[in-house]
Amino acid sequence: MSAVEEQKPRVLFFVAGLDVGGAERHTLDLRARLMDRGWDTRLMVYGPRTSQAMREMPGARDPVLLNLKGMSDLRGWGVVAKALKAQDVDLILGINQAPAIVTTLLRVFGATKAKVGCVFHTTLLRPDEEKRLPLFKFAASMMDLMIYVSANQARYWAGRGLNAKHNATIQNGVDASRFTPSEDSDAAKVALGLDPEDVVIGMLAAFRPEKNHEQAVEALALARARGMRAKLLCVGDGPTRPRVEELAASLGVSEHVVFAGEQRNVKPFVAAFDVGLLSSLRVETFSLAALEALASGVPMVMSDIGGASEIVEDGVNGYLFEAGDMDALVDRLCRFSDPELRRAMKARARPSVERYSIEAMVSRYERLLIDTAGKPSRS
Repeated sequence: MSAVEEQKPRVLFFVAGLDVGGAERHTLDLRARLMDRGWDTRLMVYGPRTSQAMREMPGARDPVLLNLKGMSDLRGWGVVAKALKAQDVDLILGINQAPAIVTTLLRVFGATKAKVGCVFHTTLLRPDEEKRLPLFKFAASMMDLMIYVSANQARYWAGRGLNAKHNATIQNGVDASRFTPSEDSDAAKVALGLDPEDVVIGMLAAFRPEKNHEQAVEALALARARGMRAKLLCVGDGPTRPRVEELAASLGVSEHVVFAGEQRNVKPFVAAFDVGLLSSLRVETFSLAALEALASGVPMVMSDIGGASEIVEDGVNGYLFEAGDMDALVDRLCRFSDPELRRAMKARARPSVERYSIEAMVSRYERLLIDTAGKPSRS
């Protein structure tokens, strides 16, 4: 074994669930690429939420599935403690608040001797997460590492007093070899039952409250009322989908919204997009969906939260709008009625994310994880 191989720590990724989400996809992509580079990695899943598409990703190989209920149920912590003791690793990365809190506090009681870190994907918290913030701050003060995925996010949390022993920022990366511009977007539209003349507004997002699909549907209705030949193509599934479908019906735009559901391969759908949309109200920090759309030559319209301004340069590769501002959103979308503007922004979309290489991202994680874990112990 080479000296380089010997210094690679054994890493456990600990996630709350394996349902479709940016944090989960990022974790599985990172793990798969570390394994490709010879790393010994493990995956532990706290809860029962899983998606078949996620389970089929290479990074989901051989998971430890605990199938426990909410992390506020302390009875499950004993199961986690036993599972952590069984994992002979040098570093545990909790993905977002709850897994990181549980791991850090259990380490205090001897469940593991590993270094503990958190990969934190959230800027504006959901109400339940905000309630946990004092506990998260307390746990963070004992963590060896906090990794933020956006420079804006890191500044925001520094201002709110969230600090680990070491804090770092590694922006998410995109696989530009996998996501490439479509050579025939008209054919992609026709395959989905759309007209090549339609201006297709695409959303790659799970149907959850923070994703705010309702505003997208309302904006579609208003844009069409202004004469825009717009369609909305939603790729994803989740608990709020029935409510969004009912809203589309009540606004009389059902025939102009395509609900494509959860897809293992989103590329045929992204190929039909003229513009991507993320109208999130919170949680969104450094969107993988936005990076993938831009790498595919699709400009983005994004609510200006988290790291959106690090991804979209307003008026260059898309537009930003204040979260929840309907007038601003409709205005930005209607600008894409102009075919010359669409062509210009599409040409600038892919070059704008070339700096966010997934290989460079993985290399930064490698250096940081080695530095954090120190010299690994070998049994």
